Amino acid sequence: MKTSYLALMGIVSSLSFSQLAQADWSVNNEQSSVHFISVKAEHIAEIHHFKQVAGNLARNGEFSFTIDLSSVETAIDIRNTRMQEHLFKAAQFPSADISAKLPQSVMQLQIGQTEQVDLTADLTLVGKTQSIKVALQVTKTQSGGYLATSVHPILISAKDFGLTEGLDILQKLAGLPSIGHTVPVSFNLQLQ
Repeated sequence: MKTSYLALMGIVSSLSFSQLAQADWSVNNEQSSVHFISVKAEHIAEIHHFKQVAGNLARNGEFSFTIDLSSVETAIDIRNTRMQEHLFKAAQFPSADISAKLPQSVMQLQIGQTEQVDLTADLTLVGKTQSIKVALQVTKTQSGGYLATSVHPILISAKDFGLTEGLDILQKLAGLPSIGHTVPVSFNLQLQ
């Protein structure tokens, strides 16, 4: 009898652990996107993106997100390589990392409900961490996951992250009169 009780408790315990493990959500790379716009020669704007992103959302609202900087895609191979080497220094700093905490009101959304939230996130890029303001819209999806979309672009300043030297190198290599030092970033993240 005691053995049966212990076996039953073991099964209940493992089921509880399994439910906890399933209560976390992960960013689906294939259904998510992070885009940024660069401006060169004062008036020429171009849209770029990252091909590899990952992240996790815990039941308590803790969110961590990683962008693989070597996956930058600008539609020009040599420019991809130059950004990786001179701007992001991807060999030394392979990722941009973001952490934030979503409010419990978001974590308690019912399927089909949406909430807009303003929060502060910590962004670590090329070894420097800064707090950034993020406005996002979060929807609880039919699958029980979340869709998080930027309400408006996040402005990232090259100066805040020590990227101006890298931009100067890119400008010289490309023979450009200028490259903008503030970059708008937008995102669309599917968490399942």
